[in-house]
Amino acid sequence: MVYFVGAGTGAADLITVRGKDLIAQADVVIYAGSLVNPELLSYAKKGCEVHNSARLTLTEVIRMIKEAEAQGKMTVRLHTGDPSVYGAVREQMDELDSLGISYESCPGVSACFGAAASLNLEYTLPGVSQSLIITRMAGKTDVPEKESIESLAAHRASMAIYLSAGMLEELCRRLIAGGYDKTTPAALVYKATWPEEEAYVCTVETLAAVAGEHGITRTALVIVGDAVTHHYHRKSRLHADDFSTAYRLSRDASGTADDTGREGSRFEPACTGADDCWQTLGGGGERQVPSCLQIISFTAAGMRLSVRVREALGGRMEVGLYTKCKACENSGGNLAVRERETSVGTRDKSVPVRFVETSVEEWAGRQMREKSAILFIGACGIAVRAIAPFLTDKLQDPPVLVMDEKGNYVVPILSGHVGGANALAGMLAQAVGAQTVITTATDLNLAFAVDVFAAENGFAIENKSGIAKISSKILAGEAVTASAETGHEKMLLERNGLRVVPYPPEESVDLVITSEENIYGAVLVLRPREYSIGFGCKKGKDAGEMAQFVEKVIQENGILKTQIFALASISQKREEAGIKEWCRRENIPFLTYSAEELRQVDGEFTASDFVEKQVGVDNVCERAALKACGAGGELIVRKCAENGMTIAVARRVRELYPREQRGK
Repeated sequence: MVYFVGAGTGAADLITVRGKDLIAQADVVIYAGSLVNPELLSYAKKGCEVHNSARLTLTEVIRMIKEAEAQGKMTVRLHTGDPSVYGAVREQMDELDSLGISYESCPGVSACFGAAASLNLEYTLPGVSQSLIITRMAGKTDVPEKESIESLAAHRASMAIYLSAGMLEELCRRLIAGGYDKTTPAALVYKATWPEEEAYVCTVETLAAVAGEHGITRTALVIVGDAVTHHYHRKSRLHADDFSTAYRLSRDASGTADDTGREGSRFEPACTGADDCWQTLGGGGERQVPSCLQIISFTAAGMRLSVRVREALGGRMEVGLYTKCKACENSGGNLAVRERETSVGTRDKSVPVRFVETSVEEWAGRQMREKSAILFIGACGIAVRAIAPFLTDKLQDPPVLVMDEKGNYVVPILSGHVGGANALAGMLAQAVGAQTVITTATDLNLAFAVDVFAAENGFAIENKSGIAKISSKILAGEAVTASAETGHEKMLLERNGLRVVPYPPEESVDLVITSEENIYGAVLVLRPREYSIGFGCKKGKDAGEMAQFVEKVIQENGILKTQIFALASISQKREEAGIKEWCRRENIPFLTYSAEELRQVDGEFTASDFVEKQVGVDNVCERAALKACGAGGELIVRKCAENGMTIAVARRVRELYPREQRGK
């Protein structure tokens, strides 16, 4: 009997249990020596014949198998990754069929999944891509014309490209020609999961340069698509409270099961507060992108368009529908918290729309406080007057858009850059066939927007007045000098309009990325968000008491509040009012982890038997702080306790470092 076994991506412990058992039982192992980790051969039993197929022809491999079969021996043909992906196994199986030799396949972990694990990425992010294209450039093996890189790139889905590391300049040219923007995120992963692995995040345009800089010409996988840096993704519906599955009924806001099992059987608020209305942009940035959209209309036509928008988005966002249309009010319905619920028919089901009995201004104020994205279907004047009393700061305000009731145009009027209104406008326009009306100058001129750059790369803007000054120089065609601390300097490269100078700069610069007190006379200062706070507390601690403790700890350790990218705790604290209020007030994401997740964090911690009995893990604050940082994080402030609260602080590795510099 012959078994074609997938060896996995490289690490010896990533072979399947079945694959390992088959190697242990084999009398003969023929392995792809140029690609398979030789450590896997240690699983073979004593006396097993081992042959390296790197220099063998197909004829020689089949002859060995035939000889083993004649002697009643079991053979394992050990291939790299998964045999079904570029494994050249079908030609071997054809030969075995002609000889009447039986065989079976045992799957393995292919390189694209090993690379994804190394980068902690998900190829199929909702709202970004729901497809993974696995392909290669033509080489010794032809690629059908219908599967050219250009034709596949036109989908702009997540793409994993094998066997092409030696042709990156041509690959990049074809990717761009096919439809990927040159700034589309990309990654180059050399020998994924092997001890010598190297991983670099870059763009399509810079792939070849990154490979050349690090001497990578083979045995590397190329990954392309927005999933690499997790841009603009939304939460899946799988775990939503109002979503029913075969194993879990949907629940209302009180946690009561909805035994109808039907989405939209009654009105459910799209979100319950600011925490639920925002998603965190990964890949080094904490740019918050709304996953919750609230739409308000004023006429019957506008109300019908709101339903159409909701349907067209196809679940990519949580959408709440509201109206001030009198026809809706007069249609009746059940009163609920000063708002009435009615329905607008669409196809074979009803979509709930709530009549707003409060003023538009009061409704808008509530949505803005909860950080919801807002779409007004009506006149711009209505929207402007409604949101005016609640405007705070261009870096804090949620995105607000206006669409005419015929669905011809969609206009972002607030928080176009950092809040994501411009990007949201594009998504809405695509969904309903509207035209976007963009008024931000940097977007119109395809110029570098420093506030977007800061948000996407996890930097806090210290002096917002500098944004306009930097943008003015760029739009005027003047060079902007920029300098960044080690670990961040690569983010500035290839940015049009920037002249990057070494750090520390010897003279004043326009833009500086630094965690130091010295800002080198910069017009605009960006502070890296590198610190996470791990927090634990007794039930009922208020936000004011918490704020004093946090301020004390970070001041004692020379940390600015703007350098904090998250506050983390155990899942039992998910609804702790004081923590949620502090995070809302400071605009800092609140992350929670289960006791099991915290137990899996490696390190030496200040253990407490009492805490373990209460919550199932011996330490919350130190473990949570490190968990938020991801691989390579460093605990810099150990557990501090005060008045029923505990705090620890960790620092994450600077993003875009190559893997070997992260201490992996």
